[in-house]
Amino acid sequence: MRRLAFLLAVALAAAAGIVPDGAPIPPVGDFGGPRRPLTSEEQQRFVRGRKTFDKDFFARDGVGPVMNGDSCRGCHQDPVVGGSGGIDVQVQRPMLADGSSPPETGILAQLKAVPGLRREEIPDTVVLVEERNSPTLLGLGAVEEISDAAILAREDPTDADGDGIRGIAHRLPGGAIGRLGWKAITPDVRGFVRDAFGNEMGMTVPADAASPFGILADADATPDPEIGAAVIDDVTFFLEMLEFPPKRPSTAQTEQGGQLFTSIGCAKCHVPVLDGVEAYSDVLLHDVQPPGFVGVAQGEAVSGLYRTAPLRGLRDTAPYFHDGRSPDVEHAVRRHDGEALAVRQAFEALTAEERAALLAFLLGL
Repeated sequence: MRRLAFLLAVALAAAAGIVPDGAPIPPVGDFGGPRRPLTSEEQQRFVRGRKTFDKDFFARDGVGPVMNGDSCRGCHQDPVVGGSGGIDVQVQRPMLADGSSPPETGILAQLKAVPGLRREEIPDTVVLVEERNSPTLLGLGAVEEISDAAILAREDPTDADGDGIRGIAHRLPGGAIGRLGWKAITPDVRGFVRDAFGNEMGMTVPADAASPFGILADADATPDPEIGAAVIDDVTFFLEMLEFPPKRPSTAQTEQGGQLFTSIGCAKCHVPVLDGVEAYSDVLLHDVQPPGFVGVAQGEAVSGLYRTAPLRGLRDTAPYFHDGRSPDVEHAVRRHDGEALAVRQAFEALTAEERAALLAFLLGL
Protein backbone atom coordinates (compact mmCIF):
# COMPACT_ATOMS: atom_id res chain seq x y z
CA MET A 1 0.00 0.00 0.00
CA ARG A 2 2.86 2.39 0.85
CA ARG A 3 4.45 1.78 -2.57
CA LEU A 4 1.09 2.28 -4.30
CA ALA A 5 0.63 5.60 -2.49
CA PHE A 6 4.12 6.68 -3.56
CA LEU A 7 3.47 5.84 -7.23
CA LEU A 8 0.14 7.67 -7.11
CA ALA A 9 1.85 10.74 -5.65
CA VAL A 10 4.46 10.65 -8.43
CA ALA A 11 1.75 10.37 -11.09
CA LEU A 12 -0.23 13.27 -9.62
CA ALA A 13 2.90 15.41 -9.42
CA ALA A 14 3.69 14.71 -13.06
CA ALA A 15 0.17 15.59 -14.12
CA ALA A 16 0.38 18.88 -12.18
CA GLY A 17 3.48 19.96 -14.08
CA ILE A 18 6.86 21.08 -12.78
CA VAL A 19 6.08 24.73 -12.02
CA PRO A 20 4.26 24.87 -8.66
CA ASP A 21 1.02 26.84 -8.41
CA GLY A 22 1.84 30.32 -7.20
CA ALA A 23 5.44 30.18 -8.40
CA PRO A 24 6.61 33.75 -9.14
CA ILE A 25 7.50 34.93 -12.62
CA PRO A 26 11.31 35.06 -12.92
CA PRO A 27 12.86 38.53 -13.24
CA VAL A 28 13.00 40.24 -16.63
CA GLY A 29 15.82 38.71 -18.69
CA ASP A 30 16.38 35.74 -16.35
CA PHE A 31 15.90 32.10 -17.31
CA GLY A 32 12.18 31.61 -17.98
CA GLY A 33 11.52 35.29 -17.42
CA PRO A 34 9.87 37.84 -19.72
CA ARG A 35 11.55 40.15 -22.22
CA ARG A 36 10.12 43.27 -20.57
CA PRO A 37 8.20 44.29 -17.47
CA LEU A 38 4.61 43.03 -17.54
CA THR A 39 1.48 44.79 -16.37
CA SER A 40 -0.68 43.09 -13.76
CA GLU A 41 -3.02 41.78 -16.47
CA GLU A 42 -0.09 40.57 -18.57
CA GLN A 43 1.38 38.74 -15.59
CA GLN A 44 -1.86 36.81 -15.25
CA ARG A 45 -1.79 35.93 -18.97
CA PHE A 46 1.85 34.84 -18.69
CA VAL A 47 1.08 32.58 -15.72
CA ARG A 48 -2.00 31.09 -17.41
CA GLY A 49 0.01 30.40 -20.57
CA ARG A 50 2.86 28.86 -18.58
CA LYS A 51 0.43 26.64 -16.68
CA THR A 52 -1.14 25.31 -19.89
CA PHE A 53 2.31 24.81 -21.42
CA ASP A 54 3.29 22.85 -18.28
CA LYS A 55 0.10 20.77 -18.19
CA ASP A 56 -0.26 17.07 -19.04
CA PHE A 57 -3.22 16.42 -21.35
CA PHE A 58 -5.11 13.12 -21.53
CA ALA A 59 -7.27 11.18 -23.99
CA ARG A 60 -10.36 12.74 -22.40
CA ASP A 61 -8.97 16.15 -23.35
CA GLY A 62 -8.58 15.04 -26.96
CA VAL A 63 -4.87 14.33 -27.03
CA GLY A 64 -3.76 11.85 -29.71
CA PRO A 65 -4.22 9.16 -30.80
CA VAL A 66 -1.40 10.35 -33.10
CA MET A 67 1.14 12.40 -31.18
CA ASN A 68 4.71 12.97 -30.15
CA GLY A 69 3.86 13.91 -26.56
CA ASP A 70 1.04 14.74 -24.14
CA SER A 71 2.30 18.14 -22.98
CA CYS A 72 4.21 21.12 -24.36
CA ARG A 73 6.61 20.92 -21.44
CA GLY A 74 7.38 17.29 -22.24
CA CYS A 75 9.53 18.40 -25.18
CA HIS A 76 10.49 21.88 -23.93
CA GLN A 77 11.80 22.04 -20.37
CA ASP A 78 15.60 22.35 -20.47
CA PRO A 79 16.81 24.35 -18.49
CA VAL A 80 13.33 25.78 -17.71
CA VAL A 81 9.78 25.32 -18.97
CA GLY A 82 9.84 26.67 -22.51
CA GLY A 83 13.42 25.57 -23.16
CA SER A 84 14.64 22.71 -25.33
CA GLY A 85 14.12 18.96 -25.18
CA GLY A 86 16.36 16.99 -22.85
CA ILE A 87 19.08 14.60 -23.94
CA ASP A 88 16.52 11.77 -24.03
CA VAL A 89 13.77 13.63 -25.90
CA GLN A 90 13.29 13.24 -29.64
CA VAL A 91 10.27 13.54 -31.91
CA GLN A 92 9.68 11.90 -35.28
CA ARG A 93 8.89 13.16 -38.75
CA PRO A 94 7.81 10.40 -41.18
CA MET A 95 8.48 10.55 -44.92
CA LEU A 96 6.66 9.09 -47.91
CA ALA A 97 8.43 7.81 -51.03
CA ASP A 98 8.17 11.25 -52.70
CA GLY A 99 9.99 12.91 -49.77
CA SER A 100 6.88 14.54 -48.29
CA SER A 101 5.09 14.04 -44.97
CA PRO A 102 1.93 11.90 -44.82
CA PRO A 103 -1.18 13.92 -45.74
CA GLU A 104 -3.66 12.04 -43.53
CA THR A 105 -5.42 14.72 -41.42
CA GLY A 106 -2.36 16.92 -41.91
CA ILE A 107 -0.62 15.40 -38.88
CA LEU A 108 3.14 15.02 -39.19
CA ALA A 109 3.60 12.65 -36.30
CA GLN A 110 2.10 9.59 -37.97
CA LEU A 111 3.43 7.04 -35.51
CA LYS A 112 0.24 5.72 -33.97
CA ALA A 113 -0.04 3.69 -30.80
CA VAL A 114 -1.64 0.28 -31.40
CA PRO A 115 -4.54 -0.30 -28.97
CA GLY A 116 -3.56 -2.75 -26.25
CA LEU A 117 0.12 -2.78 -27.18
CA ARG A 118 2.94 -0.56 -25.89
CA ARG A 119 4.52 0.05 -29.26
CA GLU A 120 4.14 2.33 -32.24
CA GLU A 121 2.89 1.38 -35.65
CA ILE A 122 4.62 2.82 -38.70
CA PRO A 123 2.27 2.90 -41.72
CA ASP A 124 3.39 0.91 -44.77
CA THR A 125 3.46 4.12 -46.82
CA VAL A 126 6.25 5.59 -44.66
CA VAL A 127 9.73 4.88 -46.06
CA LEU A 128 11.81 6.86 -43.56
CA VAL A 129 11.36 8.27 -40.05
CA GLU A 130 13.51 11.32 -39.35
CA GLU A 131 14.51 12.14 -35.79
CA ARG A 132 14.03 15.76 -34.72
CA ASN A 133 15.60 17.48 -31.75
CA SER A 134 13.15 19.71 -29.84
CA PRO A 135 14.56 23.27 -30.11
CA THR A 136 14.53 25.83 -27.33
CA LEU A 137 11.60 28.26 -27.41
CA LEU A 138 13.34 30.89 -25.28
CA GLY A 139 13.49 34.05 -27.39
CA LEU A 140 10.86 32.82 -29.85
CA GLY A 141 9.00 36.13 -29.73
CA ALA A 142 12.13 38.09 -30.60
CA VAL A 143 12.76 35.93 -33.68
CA GLU A 144 9.11 36.47 -34.68
CA GLU A 145 9.76 40.24 -34.77
CA ILE A 146 12.57 40.04 -37.35
CA SER A 147 11.12 41.73 -40.43
CA ASP A 148 10.54 40.07 -43.79
CA ALA A 149 12.78 42.70 -45.38
CA ALA A 150 15.72 41.84 -43.12
CA ILE A 151 15.37 38.12 -43.87
CA LEU A 152 14.92 38.54 -47.62
CA ALA A 153 17.87 40.93 -47.87
CA ARG A 154 20.23 38.09 -46.94
CA GLU A 155 18.98 35.57 -49.50
CA ASP A 156 21.53 34.32 -52.03
CA PRO A 157 19.89 31.38 -53.85
CA THR A 158 22.39 31.36 -56.72
CA ASP A 159 25.50 32.03 -54.60
CA ALA A 160 26.03 35.34 -56.40
CA ASP A 161 28.91 36.28 -54.08
CA GLY A 162 30.70 32.99 -54.68
CA ASP A 163 31.20 32.05 -51.04
CA GLY A 164 29.44 28.68 -51.42
CA ILE A 165 26.52 29.71 -49.20
CA ARG A 166 23.02 29.86 -50.70
CA GLY A 167 20.45 30.83 -48.10
CA ILE A 168 16.79 31.09 -49.07
CA ALA A 169 13.72 32.26 -47.17
CA HIS A 170 10.85 29.84 -46.71
CA ARG A 171 7.93 31.38 -48.59
CA LEU A 172 4.76 29.82 -47.23
CA PRO A 173 1.43 29.41 -49.05
CA GLY A 174 -0.18 32.85 -49.04
CA GLY A 175 3.15 34.65 -49.18
CA ALA A 176 4.18 34.79 -45.51
CA ILE A 177 7.85 34.24 -44.65
CA GLY A 178 8.51 31.29 -42.32
CA ARG A 179 10.64 31.97 -39.25
CA LEU A 180 10.08 29.28 -36.62
CA GLY A 181 10.98 25.61 -36.33
CA TRP A 182 13.66 23.49 -38.00
CA LYS A 183 12.01 23.99 -41.39
CA ALA A 184 10.72 27.54 -40.76
CA ILE A 185 7.18 26.33 -41.43
CA THR A 186 5.34 29.01 -39.43
CA PRO A 187 5.72 32.81 -39.64
CA ASP A 188 4.79 33.66 -36.07
CA VAL A 189 4.31 32.30 -32.56
CA ARG A 190 0.53 31.90 -32.89
CA GLY A 191 1.00 29.69 -35.95
CA PHE A 192 3.71 27.76 -34.13
CA VAL A 193 1.38 27.12 -31.15
CA ARG A 194 -1.56 26.05 -33.32
CA ASP A 195 0.66 23.79 -35.41
CA ALA A 196 2.25 22.20 -32.32
CA PHE A 197 -1.06 21.36 -30.66
CA GLY A 198 -2.01 19.35 -33.75
CA ASN A 199 1.27 17.94 -35.04
CA GLU A 200 2.86 17.15 -31.68
CA MET A 201 -0.15 16.43 -29.44
CA GLY A 202 -2.93 15.48 -31.87
CA MET A 203 -5.31 18.15 -30.56
CA THR A 204 -7.69 20.26 -32.63
CA VAL A 205 -7.88 24.05 -32.63
CA PRO A 206 -10.60 26.53 -33.70
CA ALA A 207 -10.62 27.98 -37.22
CA ASP A 208 -8.69 31.24 -37.57
CA ALA A 209 -8.54 32.94 -40.97
CA ALA A 210 -5.50 34.96 -39.84
CA SER A 211 -3.56 31.84 -38.80
CA PRO A 212 -4.35 28.81 -40.99
CA PHE A 213 -2.23 26.37 -38.99
CA GLY A 214 -3.25 23.42 -36.88
CA ILE A 215 -5.89 20.74 -37.24
CA LEU A 216 -9.57 21.69 -37.06
CA ALA A 217 -11.17 18.24 -36.66
CA ASP A 218 -10.25 14.65 -35.91
CA ALA A 219 -12.03 11.34 -35.41
CA ASP A 220 -11.83 10.91 -31.64
CA ALA A 221 -14.79 11.26 -29.26
CA THR A 222 -13.77 14.64 -27.81
CA PRO A 223 -15.74 17.54 -29.32
CA ASP A 224 -13.76 19.83 -31.63
CA PRO A 225 -12.06 22.17 -31.13
CA GLU A 226 -10.26 20.48 -28.25
CA ILE A 227 -8.18 23.59 -27.47
CA GLY A 228 -10.04 26.90 -27.18
CA ALA A 229 -9.04 30.26 -28.63
CA ALA A 230 -8.42 31.77 -25.16
CA VAL A 231 -5.97 28.98 -24.32
CA ILE A 232 -4.12 29.55 -27.60
CA ASP A 233 -4.00 33.27 -26.80
CA ASP A 234 -2.44 32.62 -23.39
CA VAL A 235 0.17 30.11 -24.59
CA THR A 236 1.06 32.41 -27.49
CA PHE A 237 1.55 35.35 -25.12
CA PHE A 238 3.69 33.24 -22.76
CA LEU A 239 6.01 32.17 -25.57
CA GLU A 240 6.12 35.62 -27.17
CA MET A 241 7.29 37.08 -23.88
CA LEU A 242 10.00 34.51 -23.04
CA GLU A 243 13.44 36.11 -23.25
CA PHE A 244 16.61 34.54 -24.62
CA PRO A 245 18.76 33.02 -21.84
CA PRO A 246 21.21 35.50 -20.30
CA LYS A 247 24.71 35.43 -21.77
CA ARG A 248 27.72 34.51 -19.66
CA PRO A 249 30.16 37.30 -18.75
CA SER A 250 32.76 37.97 -21.43
CA THR A 251 36.38 36.87 -20.90
CA ALA A 252 39.59 37.24 -22.89
CA GLN A 253 39.05 33.71 -24.19
CA THR A 254 35.47 34.32 -25.34
CA GLU A 255 36.50 37.63 -26.93
CA GLN A 256 39.05 35.70 -28.99
CA GLY A 257 36.41 33.09 -29.79
CA GLY A 258 34.02 35.77 -31.00
CA GLN A 259 36.61 37.13 -33.40
CA LEU A 260 37.25 33.63 -34.75
CA PHE A 261 33.49 33.06 -35.09
CA THR A 262 33.43 35.89 -37.61
CA SER A 263 36.80 35.36 -39.28
CA ILE A 264 36.25 31.68 -40.22
CA GLY A 265 32.75 32.35 -41.56
CA CYS A 266 30.30 31.14 -38.87
CA ALA A 267 28.66 34.57 -38.81
CA LYS A 268 27.69 34.32 -42.49
CA CYS A 269 24.69 32.19 -41.49
CA HIS A 270 24.63 32.59 -37.72
CA VAL A 271 24.29 36.35 -38.05
CA PRO A 272 24.88 37.82 -34.58
CA VAL A 273 22.33 40.65 -34.86
CA LEU A 274 19.57 40.75 -37.48
CA ASP A 275 17.05 43.59 -37.50
CA GLY A 276 18.08 44.47 -33.95
CA VAL A 277 17.58 40.90 -32.65
CA GLU A 278 20.67 39.17 -31.24
CA ALA A 279 19.68 35.63 -32.18
CA TYR A 280 22.78 34.46 -34.13
CA SER A 281 20.68 33.33 -37.08
CA ASP A 282 19.79 34.61 -40.55
CA VAL A 283 16.43 32.75 -40.34
CA LEU A 284 17.13 31.32 -43.82
CA LEU A 285 17.08 27.74 -45.05
CA HIS A 286 20.50 26.21 -45.79
CA ASP A 287 21.77 22.78 -46.81
CA VAL A 288 24.66 21.84 -44.53
CA GLN A 289 24.17 18.08 -44.97
CA PRO A 290 26.69 15.65 -46.50
CA PRO A 291 26.25 14.45 -50.12
CA GLY A 292 23.50 11.86 -50.44
CA PHE A 293 21.55 13.05 -47.39
CA VAL A 294 17.82 12.26 -47.48
CA GLY A 295 15.39 14.03 -45.19
CA VAL A 296 11.73 14.99 -44.90
CA ALA A 297 10.49 17.86 -47.07
CA GLN A 298 8.06 20.43 -45.66
CA GLY A 299 6.84 23.00 -48.17
CA GLU A 300 9.77 24.71 -49.90
CA ALA A 301 12.11 23.33 -47.24
CA VAL A 302 13.09 20.30 -49.31
CA SER A 303 15.16 17.33 -48.12
CA GLY A 304 18.41 18.86 -46.83
CA LEU A 305 17.19 22.39 -46.13
CA TYR A 306 16.91 23.49 -42.49
CA ARG A 307 16.63 26.91 -40.89
CA THR A 308 19.80 28.32 -39.34
CA ALA A 309 19.33 27.52 -35.66
CA PRO A 310 19.60 30.53 -33.31
CA LEU A 311 22.58 30.05 -30.99
CA ARG A 312 21.46 31.98 -27.91
CA GLY A 313 21.46 29.69 -24.87
CA LEU A 314 23.34 26.99 -26.80
CA ARG A 315 24.96 25.59 -23.65
CA ASP A 316 21.59 24.37 -22.32
CA THR A 317 20.18 22.83 -25.50
CA ALA A 318 22.10 19.54 -25.90
CA PRO A 319 21.87 17.37 -27.92
CA TYR A 320 22.58 19.29 -31.11
CA PHE A 321 21.80 19.40 -34.84
CA HIS A 322 18.31 18.88 -36.26
CA ASP A 323 18.40 15.17 -35.45
CA GLY A 324 19.92 15.44 -31.97
CA ARG A 325 22.78 13.12 -32.93
CA SER A 326 25.51 15.49 -31.70
CA PRO A 327 26.15 15.17 -27.95
CA ASP A 328 28.23 18.35 -27.74
CA VAL A 329 28.85 21.57 -29.66
CA GLU A 330 32.16 20.55 -31.19
CA HIS A 331 30.61 17.38 -32.60
CA ALA A 332 27.85 19.51 -34.15
CA VAL A 333 30.36 21.91 -35.71
CA ARG A 334 32.32 19.02 -37.22
CA ARG A 335 29.11 17.67 -38.82
CA HIS A 336 28.60 20.82 -40.89
CA ASP A 337 28.92 20.00 -44.59
CA GLY A 338 27.44 21.19 -47.88
CA GLU A 339 27.22 24.97 -47.82
CA ALA A 340 29.20 25.03 -44.55
CA LEU A 341 32.03 22.74 -45.68
CA ALA A 342 34.59 25.54 -46.06
CA VAL A 343 33.68 26.95 -42.65
CA ARG A 344 34.01 23.53 -41.01
CA GLN A 345 37.41 23.04 -42.64
CA ALA A 346 38.51 26.44 -41.34
CA PHE A 347 37.44 25.34 -37.84
CA GLU A 348 39.39 22.11 -38.17
CA ALA A 349 42.48 24.08 -39.24
CA LEU A 350 42.47 26.14 -36.02
CA THR A 351 44.90 25.35 -33.24
CA ALA A 352 43.58 23.50 -30.20
CA GLU A 353 43.71 26.76 -28.23
CA GLU A 354 41.73 28.61 -30.90
CA ARG A 355 39.09 25.87 -31.10
CA ALA A 356 38.73 25.99 -27.32
CA ALA A 357 38.24 29.75 -27.49
CA LEU A 358 35.58 29.48 -30.20
CA LEU A 359 33.72 26.78 -28.29
CA ALA A 360 33.88 28.86 -25.09
CA PHE A 361 32.37 31.76 -27.01
CA LEU A 362 29.52 29.59 -28.31
CA LEU A 363 28.80 28.18 -24.86
CA GLY A 364 28.65 31.67 -23.44
CA LEU A 365 25.92 32.92 -25.76
